[in-house]
Amino acid sequence: MAETSTSDIADTPIDSATVAEDGATLLLMGSTPQPLAATRLRAACRCAQCVRARLDGLFPQNFDAIAIVHVSAMGHYGVNIGFSDGHARGIYPWAYLSQLLKE
Repeated sequence: MAETSTSDIADTPIDSATVAEDGATLLLMGSTPQPLAATRLRAACRCAQCVRARLDGLFPQNFDAIAIVHVSAMGHYGVNIGFSDGHARGIYPWAYLSQLLKE
């Protein structure tokens, strides 16, 4: 099986997502399934509450024990992810998830 380079990842369309059984990973489905860690996704939330917390210096430095508890489709452009800390405000467009895969 050929490996997917990071330069190809953003060009791979993502059309769905599923949560790993333990909640630690979101598996992005496209032509090549790609995992994103729950800790990475929670730290990358761009909702208004998280943006404000970052500006105020109150955003947590890490989310080591975080898990994904639910994923809901947001139209055809992305997903809303709920985390074990109760946070469920962030909308993650497919394009943003592709960007996170490259980082």
